[in-house]
Amino acid sequence: MKPTTPDPLIGKTIAGRFRIIDLLGKGGMGTVYLAEHETLPRRFAIKILRSEYLANELFVERFRREAIASSRVVHPNVVYITDFGRLPEGNFYIVMEFLEGTGLDKLLESQGRIPLTRALPILIQLADALDHTHKMGVIHRDLKAENVLLVEERGRVDVVKILDFGIARLMVPDCTNSRITSHGQVFGTPEYMSPEQASDKALDGRSDLYSLGVLGFELVTGQPPFLSENPTDILHAHLQQMPPPPSSLVADSHIPRVFDGVVLRCLAKKPQERYATAGEVRADLLKVQGVMMNLASQLAQLPEPPQMQRPVELPRRAVDSTAELRTMSLLELRALAQETLVELTLRLVEAGLLDIAHHRIVDNIIHVQNEITSFQGTIAVREQEFERIRAEFNRQENALRYSILDLTHEIKQLSGATTTLERLARKNELTAQVDSLKERLAALSSEKREKIIRLNRELEQFRHLNEEREQASAGYYSSILEALNQVRVNDPRASQLKFGMLFEKLDRIRANMDALRQPSGTMDERDA
Repeated sequence: MKPTTPDPLIGKTIAGRFRIIDLLGKGGMGTVYLAEHETLPRRFAIKILRSEYLANELFVERFRREAIASSRVVHPNVVYITDFGRLPEGNFYIVMEFLEGTGLDKLLESQGRIPLTRALPILIQLADALDHTHKMGVIHRDLKAENVLLVEERGRVDVVKILDFGIARLMVPDCTNSRITSHGQVFGTPEYMSPEQASDKALDGRSDLYSLGVLGFELVTGQPPFLSENPTDILHAHLQQMPPPPSSLVADSHIPRVFDGVVLRCLAKKPQERYATAGEVRADLLKVQGVMMNLASQLAQLPEPPQMQRPVELPRRAVDSTAELRTMSLLELRALAQETLVELTLRLVEAGLLDIAHHRIVDNIIHVQNEITSFQGTIAVREQEFERIRAEFNRQENALRYSILDLTHEIKQLSGATTTLERLARKNELTAQVDSLKERLAALSSEKREKIIRLNRELEQFRHLNEEREQASAGYYSSILEALNQVRVNDPRASQLKFGMLFEKLDRIRANMDALRQPSGTMDERDA
């Protein structure tokens, strides 16, 4: 067996401060190395264009694009670039943050598919990153499981990092090159290509949304919507075939139709039929997350399957004794009173003692309560976003500040009395990089402020909607309470044992609520 030839770059120092210590992997255009900073205790990943591609203008331009596109995007869910340059041998290099994690493709290989409860946070992060990327004028064009890394940060798992902007398109005139996007050259991965990308038509951010829809489909089903050994067949399917709803392939996973709707809208053949922005996708995915939380809550509380001839009843509590009622809080008593009102109303309607219209009121109550649960779940998710935004942006800001300090220190070292043309050129290059990093830092701080402001506005909207539903619910309960009181007084049949026990239970609950309110006075019927 022949001895392995050592990599000549191992042990070398790049740009005077990044010492290469190990080989991480090889890609289509470049080789990725692990490097340590010469003065700071930090590690970086350095991607170096392979020597055999130096004579190929196409690959050199693609590599340059990756550096430019990545440097324009500073987002917690996108790998960030700290430096870009050229080695004395002529090879271009990109210095980026070093990440340890699991590729989304490896996760799918090992698990086949993942639960929707795990897939949703991943897709929400991807949509958030794409929204920012598109606002910065960058289309990724190769979003796929292989280019998504899941890492752990500050105790949080499944933190998304989008990689490889090698075929990204910049939506700015000075960064386009007809030779890179000329007709007849279709770049990307067939399984994830949008119809317009597969047919070599003009692209915008909605092409990435199609790829996001493919990822959403793949995460919950274990496979992309179209598969074939022949790439041409896959491209034809993207152009002609309608994908099935994800839930139809995994009936045992209880995927809600609302998620199917989000994925299928992303996978619309015509760009104008998809979401306009990734931000809209993220908003709908958050709604799906709220629905999932609501479903989980209902499944945990319902004692038995719902009856087909009547709406789903609110969960009952086996609490009847006065002693048990006295141990409950005012909120618990209020919830129990509402459940008792619903049960009593349904029984009286079935017995013909109340008009069928009250059955519809119960339907409205259950519908409104489901909306309230969904809104409250969404509000809880949004409130958690504040800490995530602060933590993620602070990490990015600190990384940029470290890079600025590092480069500033090197500039000072180059500012000696004996300044050669080479040292002056290097100083000017570093000064330009510092100015660029400062611009990115300012943009990042501005984006953080905008996100917090937008999140506050969204929270206010959901709180307002929740308050409206609470008021509507109180009105419905007040209406049925009034109807029950009239039946109890005017119809002797309401004193039957099966009704009388529920009326007495309601009286005991209300008495305990009054006792807890002392000395504030009597009970407001709207609280029942």
